[in-house]
Amino acid sequence: MNVLRAKFRRTPAGFTLVELLVAIAIIGVLVALLLPAVQAAREAARRMKCQNNLKQLALGTHEFHEANGSLPTFFGIYPPVGNCGVRSGCNLAAPYGGWFLHLLPYVEQNNLHQNVADEVRVVPRNARITLSAPTGCRTVADRDYNGNHTRSYTSCDSPGTYEEHGIWVMSVRTTPFALLRCPSDPTAQKGVISNWGITSYLANYNAFDSGVRIPANQPLWTNPSRFSQITDGLSNTLLFAEGYAYCDGFPRIALHSWYYHNFGLDWYQTPNTTMFQTAPPAKTKLQCPPGRECCDNWRAQTPHIAMNAALADGSVRSVFREISQTTWDNALQPNDGNALSNDW
Repeated sequence: MNVLRAKFRRTPAGFTLVELLVAIAIIGVLVALLLPAVQAAREAARRMKCQNNLKQLALGTHEFHEANGSLPTFFGIYPPVGNCGVRSGCNLAAPYGGWFLHLLPYVEQNNLHQNVADEVRVVPRNARITLSAPTGCRTVADRDYNGNHTRSYTSCDSPGTYEEHGIWVMSVRTTPFALLRCPSDPTAQKGVISNWGITSYLANYNAFDSGVRIPANQPLWTNPSRFSQITDGLSNTLLFAEGYAYCDGFPRIALHSWYYHNFGLDWYQTPNTTMFQTAPPAKTKLQCPPGRECCDNWRAQTPHIAMNAALADGSVRSVFREISQTTWDNALQPNDGNALSNDW
């Protein structure tokens, strides 16, 4: 009987090599099928975050307008001073910088804005100055833009001693702002310069331009616009759009927005409506592969298949590259009198 029982007892069988390979192949196929879906879900979440940031900037602008009666100054002091305007010298005791500086109290950064306001009120000056040049050096050039505040000297490599004020104070200009970073932006975390409010979102100069420019031949120094001046309608005018934080070798910064933050205003202070770019390579023009269009710092860029943009009414929408140049022109110009076409 024991012999019969032993004869009919089953020995547990393991996987054969073929079965194991088949199982691994099936798992590989399933992973390959699931990976695009996982990546798409992650990108959808990142896109929603980018859109939410734009929404917060637009709502902050509305709160600023409600409290002050106008949009913030695109670049300069706020409020403008009589016949002088928004240039730094018009009020040395007023906070001076880009549009985001003036929005700080309305995007949960009131303490930082108050620090700037208190500092320039005590020491009225809107730029950092050279207190002394290195021994034996003579100042020959003054590069005074966008946070790159350095002095050049003949036969000397080191800068002089500086006294910092306003947004030039280290604790201010080195503050990172999560609100300004789009997680899909391939350059947002890689910029060489991470100071000065490096931003993945650009303000449309045309919407902020009141037309009152002092001096009249310098569009940069425009008094801030009011919503009532956007005669084409708030829902038909772009207020903010995406842009690479680091483009063509330059950072896009929001605390000191001229030169590198160019959306609606080029390097020569000429208002424009240049068409945006969709996922261009984040390379300089010199590094750009033949036949490719790389990031152009005079344009807006989106890392998505469509441009995320905030309208002046506070809404956020996606704009596809297939729209016509005319439609894009009309969306960027707040009072040209032209309706947006059906491709909008």
